[in-house]
Amino acid sequence: MAHFSENSRPLKVRYVSVQKLDDLCRETQSFTDVCVLRLPASNDSGEYRNPLQDVGQLVADVANRLGPEATLIILGEVIDLVNVQIAMLQSMRYQLWIAIKRTSQRFIDHCSLPSHHFGVLIHTRHNSSLHHIKTRIKYTYCPVCDKTTKDYGGKKHTYHEFGTLMSDVWRDMSGNLEGDIAPIITSFADLFGVEPYKELLVFDCRPMNCKRVSANTITIETVENDLPGNLTNRVLHGDCLDKLKKISDNSIDFAFTDPPYNLGKKYNGYTDDLEITEYFDWCDRWIAEVARVLKPGRTFAILNIPLWAVRHFLFMKTILKFQNWIVWDALAFPVRLIMPAHYTILCFSKGEPRALPGLVGEAGNTNVPGMPVAFKALEPLAEGYCLRSECVKSRKEGSINDRGPLTDLWSDIHRLKHNSRRVDHPCQLPPHLMYRIISVFTKPAEVILDCFNGAGTTTLTAHQLGRKYIGIEASEKYCKMANERHNEILDGLLDPFRKEERILTAKNSPVPRLPKQKYVIPKKALQLEVRRVARDLGRLPNRDELIRYGKYPIAYYDKYFLSWGEVCAAARTTGMLENRIAVDNKPSVSLTQLNLQLEEVE
Repeated sequence: MAHFSENSRPLKVRYVSVQKLDDLCRETQSFTDVCVLRLPASNDSGEYRNPLQDVGQLVADVANRLGPEATLIILGEVIDLVNVQIAMLQSMRYQLWIAIKRTSQRFIDHCSLPSHHFGVLIHTRHNSSLHHIKTRIKYTYCPVCDKTTKDYGGKKHTYHEFGTLMSDVWRDMSGNLEGDIAPIITSFADLFGVEPYKELLVFDCRPMNCKRVSANTITIETVENDLPGNLTNRVLHGDCLDKLKKISDNSIDFAFTDPPYNLGKKYNGYTDDLEITEYFDWCDRWIAEVARVLKPGRTFAILNIPLWAVRHFLFMKTILKFQNWIVWDALAFPVRLIMPAHYTILCFSKGEPRALPGLVGEAGNTNVPGMPVAFKALEPLAEGYCLRSECVKSRKEGSINDRGPLTDLWSDIHRLKHNSRRVDHPCQLPPHLMYRIISVFTKPAEVILDCFNGAGTTTLTAHQLGRKYIGIEASEKYCKMANERHNEILDGLLDPFRKEERILTAKNSPVPRLPKQKYVIPKKALQLEVRRVARDLGRLPNRDELIRYGKYPIAYYDKYFLSWGEVCAAARTTGMLENRIAVDNKPSVSLTQLNLQLEEVE
């Protein structure tokens, strides 16, 4: 059992094979439980970019007939889900885009990464948050050291004995749209096993024989231009639209952007809080400018959350050609019971794409001094292997092949978690992400553009890999920071991504940063004491009860923790072991019951 839904009452599953749209509409009329539409797969690799004809209207017709409490789940290829989302009714609330690993990857061509995932879109007729059960994914263990794939360090006491909360990237199970998806349907039956739902109704739309339509052909100029010397290997300070206008047509070999997401983050000199219509109008303008300066056959990649990526897709398809939807499994700040981990790297080419340098052996040397031994830009770490240094060393000495295929599902690149590797910018990408992107899409000495360069991760990694670069940044502070780090590379002395003690003021999450301090009593000991008190009381203690029954002064809790939630982190759960042990698939009854009792008090 790969997952465990706490206190779930699995829904009754009923399958319906659909021949005609009328049958589908009749069956879904006023249906108010959980409705699943299984769309046909694109069985031929040449159809990867071709959507099902009128698929958006088909799903919208179904959505319009559902009852007021219904949840609608659509399983399909990326290209089809994009078109579904574009056509979705305003009366439906978007909840999630879940990426699910394909059981067998599909080779498309040398111009695109192999397809290793399909998607699930979830919408609701109601306007509240998604009704579902807290579900945990069972820990996986490294086949060499028999420890958990992730190193939980000194926080094992704050994790659950069975596993971690599920995210919106499912790699613990797999399926093929054209084959068996029973484990996925079972997971949905468990996940939504909560009132008011009783039934999971699965409509198999494959017998409808929907046709796929070819994407529009984009006509472009084929003449390439050189980037002027005064713009080569530069990080420019200024507005991206103003600076892009100074770049010649067809002069950039690869463009990457990680734009502001319009989620209210505070950057130096500006705030990410435009009105949504204004935001996307602005996005369309800089996307058009980047498309103009891109050379024919080259790629433009945008990193964003899936919902915003769909909107970018809508505009980009009018001037560029869809190439890849890369899923980066990058767990973000936990804000719900289904953890946000799905980040999209949306790739479009200018006209017909060329063969990807990283797939055809033209990427050159992809190794950078200081790069971790376990990371290889074009050879991802295989599923299940850990990153513990002693295990990595053991695998290398034993000539164990711990590499997996390079596809469009990336799970071996993790966010920056230690402040010692951060500079003073709220949203820093890990350099490993850019090492891979640049190695996949470019050759040595080609020109890379990032018009939201921030603290410089894109241009710095391009510099390290022997590419030319041009960065544009609106903040004078970040522009100066990036140029100083480039000078460190030119001096040949320092790694711009090294560990270093810094005073940081910027943050990417709403949680404040505590000052560095010496702990008289370890935080773990304090949290375990709260767990002991909670078990004696049968519920989470409040502040007065911890003063009364706890053995440590309350001053330590006030000084070392940011919130009462953090104080009680270990008391809310069971704790876990990193070593593989013979245990039942489900958590022990007593620990589960206590866990639920404690959570009910919050």
